[in-house]
Amino acid sequence: LVVPTREKSTRLGWGPRKMSGCAVCLSDLSLEEPISLKCGHRFCVKCLKSCAAYDHLKCPTCRQPHELDPDELRARFEAYRTSYRSWREGGAKGCVGEVDAVSAPKSEASSSEKVKNQCKETEAFRDYEVEHDRKDVVTRHYRDMRANQTVAFVRRMHQKYTFTDGACRELMTIREAFDKLDTYVDSSDPDLGLPNFIHCLQTAEAIRRAGHPDWLVLTGLIHDMGKLMFLWGTPEDGQQGTADGPQWALGGDTFVVGCALPGGPPRPGVVFPEFSELNPDMRDPRYNTECGMYEPGCGIDNLLFAYGHDEYLYQALTANPQCTLPKAALDIIRYHSAYPWHTARIYDHFMADQDYATLEWVLEFNKFDLYTKDEGNPLDIDELWPYYQQLVDKYIPGKLKW
Repeated sequence: LVVPTREKSTRLGWGPRKMSGCAVCLSDLSLEEPISLKCGHRFCVKCLKSCAAYDHLKCPTCRQPHELDPDELRARFEAYRTSYRSWREGGAKGCVGEVDAVSAPKSEASSSEKVKNQCKETEAFRDYEVEHDRKDVVTRHYRDMRANQTVAFVRRMHQKYTFTDGACRELMTIREAFDKLDTYVDSSDPDLGLPNFIHCLQTAEAIRRAGHPDWLVLTGLIHDMGKLMFLWGTPEDGQQGTADGPQWALGGDTFVVGCALPGGPPRPGVVFPEFSELNPDMRDPRYNTECGMYEPGCGIDNLLFAYGHDEYLYQALTANPQCTLPKAALDIIRYHSAYPWHTARIYDHFMADQDYATLEWVLEFNKFDLYTKDEGNPLDIDELWPYYQQLVDKYIPGKLKW
């Protein structure tokens, strides 16, 4: 559910935007703030009020069950936002060792200035244990992810989202792709409930302030764009783009399939290990040992990770010949969610010599990806975008295959 208000739209820098007309009366929605239902259809306030007056409880376009009263929708949305933000800023204690494990900055004198802008204590990020209604959504996400991400499923997703022989689902520029991500909220993230574009800009701006190379700044901007695959996904495949929908094949900490899944007690980089036993591959002798179907030292690039936005974006960028981002950028995109590898280090026995350089880049990037999430950090997108457009034009210009 996305119910934007004019005040919030202005604060985040979106401003007026061109949109398709109301699905009922076809009025120009660029002249007012529309109401977007979970199914994705948009309406003007007047039409939804009329529907609600007749006690309709379904989307007028697709008939999906939904509350239609705009006032009630806004009230529910604001109640959720207030409750979620209260939990996010509450007495979160963090996971023991999380800070050291991801090399968080120790002081404001660090190479990154982002510490000055953190919305809460560093130890409070990635806390999956604090009691709150939001915890149920996150817990369900990881239970479903651990239960359903099997070798067979991952191979099927590689086939579904193949780029072989020029195959793709749509052609879009980077900015057009970001526009498609407007309504996506990550159900696996306990730290942020804003649209992904805002988080991506927060990450990129922190990297930029720290003086890193421009390719790393651009990597910060696009690192989560693979979540665009929700446009072609289904709830059955864990690829729905709503905050409370199934997203177990879109986001979340990725792990290697085809060998023993993360076990033992919860620790930095390993969340909800108790759900690993739900995976049917853990009852298959081909896959339930330490090495499973792999050989020691085979290299991280030769492992199958749980399928999600990381792998999808990596495959998309490598399929577009105009992408000139360096390998380190592509590795960051592919492995930044692989916490069992880069933080828990449970896959060291698979690493080849070149993987240690990859690990250093991923850890450096994750300081910015993790500790810059802040719902109270306003960004003027219209002011910032010209700088990022020149980076896009330099490294990934034009329309891309998605």
